[in-house]
Amino acid sequence: MSTSLLRRLNSGLDDATGIAGKVRTGRRSAVDVLARARAVAESAAGKTVNAFITQDWDRAAEAAAALDKRRAAGEKLGPLAGVPLSVKDAIAVAGLPVTAASLAFADRIATTTAPAVQRLLDADAILIGKTNCPEFAFGPTCDSPLGGRTTNPRFPSATPGGSSGGEAAAVAAGISALGIGSDYGGSLRWPAQCVGIAALRPGVGSLPGEGQVPGTDGSFGDDGSIPAAGTGVQGTFQTIGPMARSVRDLRTAFRIMRDQPGTGAAEPATLVGNDAAAALPGKLPMRLLWTDGSRFGPVRREVRDMMEQAAAKLAADGSEIREEPEALSGCLPAYARLRAVDPMKEHAAAIRGREHLVSAPNLHTIRSTFLSSPAEVRHAWRAAQAARKAAQEQLAAVDALILPVAGGPAADAEGRLDIDGTSVQDWEIMGHCRAVTLTGCPAVSIPIAMSSDGLPLSIQIVTGPGLELHALDIAEQLELLLA
Repeated sequence: MSTSLLRRLNSGLDDATGIAGKVRTGRRSAVDVLARARAVAESAAGKTVNAFITQDWDRAAEAAAALDKRRAAGEKLGPLAGVPLSVKDAIAVAGLPVTAASLAFADRIATTTAPAVQRLLDADAILIGKTNCPEFAFGPTCDSPLGGRTTNPRFPSATPGGSSGGEAAAVAAGISALGIGSDYGGSLRWPAQCVGIAALRPGVGSLPGEGQVPGTDGSFGDDGSIPAAGTGVQGTFQTIGPMARSVRDLRTAFRIMRDQPGTGAAEPATLVGNDAAAALPGKLPMRLLWTDGSRFGPVRREVRDMMEQAAAKLAADGSEIREEPEALSGCLPAYARLRAVDPMKEHAAAIRGREHLVSAPNLHTIRSTFLSSPAEVRHAWRAAQAARKAAQEQLAAVDALILPVAGGPAADAEGRLDIDGTSVQDWEIMGHCRAVTLTGCPAVSIPIAMSSDGLPLSIQIVTGPGLELHALDIAEQLELLLA
């Protein structure tokens, strides 16, 4: 069997599952794993990547030593034993800065930890630091007033993407083996493509959303509470999720982040739609829809070719697959309108009195959302809910929808992407991801091809609500089939 592109891009680097297995059985020590990660981070190449805003190697070394002592004493270790973990700096971890990469919050230290992250730490992952992102996670590249520019460790001429660009870069560089970011309009899926790793955007409500900043009323957890998820469009649709070097790592991380340790939570039902005879997850043949996403913006011919070839391989393997050019077609305009008019109350509350420390473009973005009338906001929400309902009904009839992450590969370092002679940039690049976001459904991003300029091209596997494990099973099948 040929080796998948995901595995080839990440060859020479252990995935998190492999690291944990070796640490649990004593084939590697947690101290050694951490020392190697630190050596990469402190090398000239690691420093050039500039993935981190805050590094916490000393506390990590204490945790690694304690883990090795526990193993030596015969104690059973957790499923992420010794795995170097990094977290986007828009997510709270107690004792470390939580800045959202803004000068306005450079002095903020989190007093509590996001529950989804805490569950990974309880599974014996070792936190090594907080990673860079654009200010307030607004942007498809990874430049911030506080952290500077993060570069792409594998493809130096390209951006590592945004907004979870620091996470993507840290995992691809071999510093962290598991990264936790967030995704509002593609902020996990797009950077994963840019560097050649995998990502899972969980469905809305599948994982605890607390601990992302700014939380309700602009909270950064200053009062000792975990910032609650906001009530607006960003609070509704933004999800925490994992980035990794393998699909199996995404599955392990998702299960841990979803379930309280020790609860023995059962696996959720994975049948598709309402059909009890539907194919079980990951078992071909499958019922699939595909689109090149040209309704969401310009698409390179080579991306269209990639999707046609994938569809042909799936059909030859026995799957029922049909092109549906209009798939999710109502989602992008509804998302774009809602995002533009829904008041950013949490951000406005957070920056009050600190406006002079916020970048001018982001200050304008925040303020502009208050210019629409209540009637316009209500209309935008109704349109978004209708588009979401229609999309979920479409997804309920099949096992999955597959489509590209973007109309082309990673943009250049300034955020410009050439689509067969047409230059696109900023949010226009992320139309494919933003359309999927509005569905509220899970999506897995994996690379399956290389562009003519030698950059990864990834697909999204989108399933119905609550079917994250189903999406991961399909992703693992497609990773091998489309190798």
